[in-house]
Formats: sequence, structure tokens, C-alpha cells
Amino acid sequence: MNSIEVRGASKTYDSKTLVLNGLNLTVQTGWIYGLIGPSGCGKTTLLSCILGMKQLDEGTINVLGQEVSYKNPSKFPHRIGYMPQETALVPELTIKETLNYFGNIYQMNPSLMKQRLIMICDLLDLHDGNKRVNHLSGGGKRRVSFAAALIHNPEILILDEPTVGLDSILREKIWKFQIESTKLSNTTVIITTHYIAEAEKSDCCGLMKNGVLLIEDSPQNIFKNLGVQNLEEAFLNLCIRENTGNNKNSLNDERPQCSHEFVNHKKVKEETKLSTETTKDLIHEKKKKFSNQTIKALLNKELVRIFRQPYEIGFTFVFPLLQVFCFTVALGKFSKELPLGVINRDVIDTNFCSEYLKSTNYEFNTSTCTFEHLSCYFLNEIDDKSVKKIYYNSFEEAFDEAKAAKTFGFISISSNFTDVMSQRKFDWQPISENFSYSNQISVYLDHTSLQFSYYLKNKLWKTFEKFNKKMLRHCELDERLEDFPLRFNTFHGELDADHTIMMYPGLFALAIMLGGILFSISSLSQNRIEGIWNRTLLAGVKTSEVLFSHVIILIFCDLIEIFVLKIATIFLLKSPIIGNQLLLGLFCLVLYMAGNSIGLFISVFTNNVAVLNSSGIMVVIAFTLSSGVVWPIEGLHSVLKYFSYITPLTLSIATIRNIVFKGFTITHPTVYGGFLLLSGWIILMLFLCYRMLKKKKFTD
Repeated sequence: MNSIEVRGASKTYDSKTLVLNGLNLTVQTGWIYGLIGPSGCGKTTLLSCILGMKQLDEGTINVLGQEVSYKNPSKFPHRIGYMPQETALVPELTIKETLNYFGNIYQMNPSLMKQRLIMICDLLDLHDGNKRVNHLSGGGKRRVSFAAALIHNPEILILDEPTVGLDSILREKIWKFQIESTKLSNTTVIITTHYIAEAEKSDCCGLMKNGVLLIEDSPQNIFKNLGVQNLEEAFLNLCIRENTGNNKNSLNDERPQCSHEFVNHKKVKEETKLSTETTKDLIHEKKKKFSNQTIKALLNKELVRIFRQPYEIGFTFVFPLLQVFCFTVALGKFSKELPLGVINRDVIDTNFCSEYLKSTNYEFNTSTCTFEHLSCYFLNEIDDKSVKKIYYNSFEEAFDEAKAAKTFGFISISSNFTDVMSQRKFDWQPISENFSYSNQISVYLDHTSLQFSYYLKNKLWKTFEKFNKKMLRHCELDERLEDFPLRFNTFHGELDADHTIMMYPGLFALAIMLGGILFSISSLSQNRIEGIWNRTLLAGVKTSEVLFSHVIILIFCDLIEIFVLKIATIFLLKSPIIGNQLLLGLFCLVLYMAGNSIGLFISVFTNNVAVLNSSGIMVVIAFTLSSGVVWPIEGLHSVLKYFSYITPLTLSIATIRNIVFKGFTITHPTVYGGFLLLSGWIILMLFLCYRMLKKKKFTD
């Protein structure tokens, strides 16, 4: 009986590179089949097609009597063990955890899995089961990878370059093990190797070049038919014949039958003898559609990976804190003693005011409603802690200093400031025609720095208002005369609220979205890059199970990040939260999940981490610019405005603002609308991610 049959296999890459060219191959049950050939001849591609990881352009493959293809992989994954060229392991897991992981995703019986684990570790000298894979040598990692392929005692063992980089003693031990397993449990082994000499221990050898088998026969028959002493000479001989078009041993002739008797199977010692239990005994009869054992293994793997990676822990816990801290110390604050130039023509010289104010004890020196040197009192009202006054003697000097960016601007007080202000009456009496009230203080500011410009405007306006009220009190008049007739009130928030508090919803939503996207990109891409993704799916794990396990882990991490972020926001920003805390936390969780789903969707397109992270950041920037974080969406172009409303960030910011500052509940349209929009994003992104993973199941 044949375990593997390949007929007429052809495969090209990019419609140009021919990798397999009408290849035929037969592996009988209980054989060790050595597939030999130079790098790039198609060995790994052939194994990938046999496993269903790649699709043939032409030809058929039968494994255990079932036709296999990319769209129709083997229905018996638990009967096949696979060791790829790369180790394809989770570096953060220990040896024991790695083998338990593979045992569980193969649905092994727990007690038999434990026995099997002890036996294999003893056989391959993997005695320190608590040692992490990333702390092992290259040979140690390959032994663990080999053990992972053996853990479930498969009927077919496919090994792609298992002995590369290993010392001769270890290579000998692996070959001895393979011979013993075929003898005792009738296991079929197909192995590719660069070491031609060691392939002579195979029951049958296939010498491969340029996508075709030059010959397929037992080593002894090859030596006899070609008149050579070893496979290396045989391969060279066949290459010469192929180049001259005289390869009589090609597979166009009648297929040879390999003898299984020439292999000298040594007596196996009891302590290294493999169990003869079949795969059926070790593995549950029927794999459930959604296996608890598999899900637990996947969840445990991801949790261990996260908490054993310092940068993952840092990203999960420290990154939100860092965002809030940077926001607190960097935004909404103004430097102390902003330089502001002053030209005071109302007094004799720049030093006059300080001496004059000291002599009057900084109070008006008259008992009636008449004043002297009012510019000195006005300048004294300007807070020295926030504005550093720099005095100049001329307009040109102040202007040049401001143009040179040595100050943020300057004010020029007219020479008749005191006279004009003294003439100003609050009982609506007539004034002279020469009276000019509007130009007594001219302010020149640098409007290329709008934040500082607005800050200084507001500062000077409030200072002048305070100065005027002080004059009214001195004249025994009601201060309300200075009040502007237009009075502003509020029904949500405070009129003089700190600007950083108003930015809180945008910061919170942005931090959640960015963290959710980048963390989920890292979560899925690591599995695909390390190769554990392919091995997991080849073990029969469904794409839906892998995706589900990632979503559960992401939700767990999201809850931690939300807790840390909320605590940091409350204590660092001292943000008042009027609304329901539980509702806010639930919405933040949904927002995190939306970011996670977008990150998972992005990670499907490539395995390049730099490209993935850049793509995630670009998506967040696009959402940020169109969501009202930088500028109100009411000011956007009409087309962009409609796009803005369907992005996950726009309505999220409004929802967080309405919950935090307005106390809205789930019944308000902007609140439940935010939940519905994010839920739609989650469902859409996860559906597209699942469909794309199903379409492109295996990584290259």
C-alpha cells in the first residue's frame, strides 16, 4: 500500500519559474523515503504541496488514499507529523510547554500525551523540560521541533532538512530513531536532506533536480544499476546523463519496486523502544468543530508569550501611561515668563514706573477720581510669573527684537494714555473730539504661533479688565459698569475649564485606537513570522479557532489597558467624570476591540513587521485628521465630512465626551450610535480577516 502518491505534479512561481515539472513520486507505507537534491530544486515546494500548503498547477497528490490540494487539505491531519526547515516554534515557551501545546492541538489523550512526552524527551536528550526554546542552541531547537512532529505518534512523518546544522552524533541518533519507528510502528517517513551520504540509510531514495526525479529506487539498486559506490557519485552520474539526454533510469520507464529488506534494523533497547500504540489510540476519534482542548492550548500559548516578553508587557501596561503623561506635561501648558516687549511713552523712561510705584505703595495716590501715570498701574497688573516684560525705548527696537523671535510680541502704550483714561467717565458724559480710546495700547503679536498669541491676547484682555475695575473702585463706582453686556453661561462644563480637559476625549479615544491596532498587529504577525501558524493549521486547528483565541487574549489585554489608562487619566489629568463609569469602561472596551479588529485585518496582508506597524500608524493618522481631534468636523469638506462620520474615531470621541462631561446614558442617540458603529466595524473587520485567512491560509 502506498501512503503518498504524486502524479504529474507541476508548479510554477510568478508564471515564470518552473519548480516542479511533471514530477511522479511514490512512498510505500513503512518506508523511509530520502528525497535528495540541491537547494532550489523543489524539495520544499513538493512537501508543501503534499501537506496542502500550496496548490499544484497540474497533477494530483494522494495521501492515505485521499486526494490532497490547497483547497482540499488532508482530512486526517492528526495522522501526519511535519517538521519544517525552520524550527517554527514559540521562543517564549519551554520544551515541556511546547510539546504539551502540540499534543493538545492534536487532541491527544492527556495521560498518554504525558507518557509520550517523557519518552520522546528521553530519546532526544531533552532532559531540562523547563528550559525556554529561545535559550536553546540551534541543535536543541531542532530537536524540540522534531519532538513536536513526533508527539502524537503519526502514521506519516514529513521532515524537511531535519539534520541541517546538527552534529554527526545527533544526526545518527535521529536516523536511528526513524529506522526504529518504521520497524516497530510501520511509520512512513519522507525526509529531505543535503547530506547525501546519510540518505543511504533510507529504504528508497528519490534524486531530484530541476523539479523532476532523476531516479527513484533503493540505494542498493541505484548503486548496482549505475555501477557506483555511493549516492553522491550516483547523483553526479545522473546529472551528466540528463545533460546529454541519456538518462535511462528516468521515471518514464517502468517504476522500480524498492526493497525494504536491505535495511539492517538493530535490536532496540527496551528503554528507547517506541510505543506501538497507534495514532487512533493516542488521539480522540473525532475532532470537534470547536474544541475546548485546542482553544485552551491556543490561549495558554498566547498568554505565556505575552507575559514572557518584556516589551509586550511594557506595551500593554506602560504605553498608555506614557501617552497620558506626555499629554499632561506637553499639551495645554504655557512656559513661565513668556517674553513680551513693552514701549511705554506715557512715562519719562523705562525705569520710572518701578520707582514711582514703590513711592505710592502700588496704590493710586489720590483720594479723588483723578489719576497719574496710569500706565504704570496697568503694567503692574500683568502677572510677572506668566509674562516677562522687556522694556524698549523705541518702536523700531521692539519691532526688530520681535521679528528676530526674541519676544512673542510687544505692546505700545501711547503718550497720552493717562489723560485719555482719566477723561473716560462712566456716567456717559460728553467727551472732547480729540478723545481716542481705541488706540491707547497697541498690541503686536506673532500669529505664526497661535497658541501663544491667543494666550497673550486673553492675558492682556483680562489684565485690562482687572485694571479698569480697580479704577472704578477708586472712583467709588460700581464695578459692574465694566462688565460687557453680553454674558456667557453654560449648561455643560465650565466657561474657564482647562483646555487639556476638553482634549481628554480625543486623547483617550486616540490612545485606545492606536494601542488596539498596534497590539493586535503584533499578536497575529508574530505567529505567522515564526512559522508556528502553519504548523498549527497543519495539526488540524481551524482558522476560526485561531482567530477566536486571539480575540479572547486581546480582550483580556484590553481590560488591563483600559484600567491602567482610566486610573492614569483620573489622577494625572484630574478629569471630572460626570457619567456612568461602567458605561464608559464598556464603551472603551468596544473601542479597543474595534482597534484590535482593524489591526488583525491589516496583519493579514504581509508578514513584514515594519510595514505592518507603519500601516497601523498611517490608519490612525488618517482617522485622527478626519475625526475632530485636530479640527472640528464641521469645518471639513462636505465629502470628507460624510467619510468622517463612518470612521470609528469620530463618533467615539463624541460618545466619550457625552458620557464624561454630559452624563448621557445608553439611551441617548450619540451613545448607542457609537456602540452600533463600533460593533459594525468589529464585525466587518473580523469577517474580512477570517475570509482572507481562509483564502490565504498558509504563510510563504
